[in-house]
Amino acid sequence: MEQIQLTMTISEIIQNYPETREVFINNGFAIFADDTVIRQLGVVLKLKTALKSKNINEDSFMKLLQGKIAETGRYKNLQTTLLENNSNHLNMLSLLPCPLKVPMQGELKIFLDYLREEKNLPLNYCIESFFNDHLDYEDYLEHFEEPDEIPDIIMTAGYGFFYKKFMDCFVAKGIFADVINRPVNSRLAEAGIIDPDGHFTVIGANVLVMVVDKNRLGSTPIPKNWGDLLKPEYENKVVMRGHGDIFCDVVQLNYYKEYGVAGIEQLGRSVRYGLHPAQMVKELTSSRKDVPPIHIMPYFFYKTMKESDHINILWPEDGVLIYPISVLIKADKMQELQELAEYLTGPDIARICAEAYFPATHGDVQVNLPEHVKLKWLGWDFIKNNDMKYLVETMNDTFMRVYRKGGKKVCS
Repeated sequence: MEQIQLTMTISEIIQNYPETREVFINNGFAIFADDTVIRQLGVVLKLKTALKSKNINEDSFMKLLQGKIAETGRYKNLQTTLLENNSNHLNMLSLLPCPLKVPMQGELKIFLDYLREEKNLPLNYCIESFFNDHLDYEDYLEHFEEPDEIPDIIMTAGYGFFYKKFMDCFVAKGIFADVINRPVNSRLAEAGIIDPDGHFTVIGANVLVMVVDKNRLGSTPIPKNWGDLLKPEYENKVVMRGHGDIFCDVVQLNYYKEYGVAGIEQLGRSVRYGLHPAQMVKELTSSRKDVPPIHIMPYFFYKTMKESDHINILWPEDGVLIYPISVLIKADKMQELQELAEYLTGPDIARICAEAYFPATHGDVQVNLPEHVKLKWLGWDFIKNNDMKYLVETMNDTFMRVYRKGGKKVCS
């Protein structure tokens, strides 16, 4: 089959690569879920024209398409691959955001095949998106009682692994160990994101930024820091990640730490609704007049938008919000899985993180954020001294109580 070209029609692409329909649907082209639209519009609409109509960055979208094709074509069932080691134990679990999962899974597959074929080390592994409708591993964390119920290596960006029961039963007891003697980027080290106790091996950070449409903001002042969004003039002017009645825990926890319960309540007044970040990009670049002017989204999704003179990223004076992408490695498996552990925490994976706009902690890879930008995160003391599950649930309940009082709808 030919490689995807910008001059190909949508119909050609989906006919040759059916798996790419999901990419279109999830990134601004929900109409392509309809076969009739594919038959009538898709046969004449070229990819470059479709992207231009939505102000979507061509290179970024092509990477998503190519990543999806690689996922399907090179190995049709990557999600759970049982190799020839006669074991039902899961050696590695990867739970990463989609922008990291897509480029990383192909490289991981190649390395795992190398370990099997060259080192006689067949491993059972599962590579999933952090937000998966069918597999939510974190729902089961608090029910695990023995270390052998847990994979030997876990890659995650989720807060579920910080929940008290998992921390008390496994992390605090030294089940996991850090990869030592690896170079660490001084900028991220200064932000305090490296676990001082050596349980979580942090390989990178997800970054949340404010994106502001100055035209839609009008005469309202541009916010200078995260606290500004709690002022009355920003009520109903903010969008953040949300699905159903669950809103972004990272944002809520940062506001709770700085401003307490009152901050969460005011945040519930400031937020008009929640969206997936891909939907934020779609509506910001639309001509709709009723779109809120301020969107809190991952840095990656901002970078998928074409440059604009009125839609800009805002670097808050108190720093962009970050949270860790971690690798948990069982201490008693470190020697056996040393080569894999070093690969996961090495420069190759770090470069994949950096290229997807997730700053990497590896000392040999440059942080892809402007030098003046500060980094702001909860901190290990806060995480280890609080019941994170309780906080996540109660802060979201508090947020939703105020949010609903404003007559706002539950987000889709």
